[in-house]
Formats: sequence, structure tokens, C-alpha cells
Amino acid sequence: MATMNEASWVGANVEVVENYLKKEFETFAIAHRADNSITHTFTVHDGKKRFTLVIGRPILADRSFTQARIDRLLKENVAGEMRLHGEDGYHWTPSHEDTTHHGSN
Repeated sequence: MATMNEASWVGANVEVVENYLKKEFETFAIAHRADNSITHTFTVHDGKKRFTLVIGRPILADRSFTQARIDRLLKENVAGEMRLHGEDGYHWTPSHEDTTHHGSN
């Protein structure tokens, strides 16, 4: 298999995140925005409720961000955290040594 360039790698990971969100928020519309190559913001909304997930581009561009690490979205209950933080947004960083969540105070 040919080596993917960074943009293709990020794009593939964005698609996986969107698929995760589609499963977790079945009746919600999903929007994705890349913010100046620093972060990627995913917004889910149903006309009444709106939840936001922010993931740093370096995480999505990391070559070790494989399907196993994507599975952490589920294991770390990212959708649940998004619901808790609401429109303020949930900034997700995959835990390595411990579970560290960054949300608004």
C-alpha cells in the first residue's frame, strides 16, 4: 500500500471521527471545520441541541493514530463528554498514561 501524505492521513482520520459521531448521534446533523490547521472542530446538532468536539490537528496527523487509537473515542466516552460540555465544546486528547480531559470550566 502506498504511503499516505499528511493531508490524506488527516482526511481519513476525520472520516473515522465523523463515522463515530454518526453512530453516537444518530438523528443529528454533523459539521466539520478545520481551524487554521491547528484544530478540527466537529459539531453535531438536531435543531435544539448542539454539541462540539475539538481535536488538535497533530493528533489527527499522527501516524500512530490508528484504528486502535480511534477506538478510544468509544472507550473514553467522548460522546458522553461532548454531551456534558455542550456548546462550550469538548477538547479531546487521547489518554496515554492517564485520562486527561480538557473542557471548559
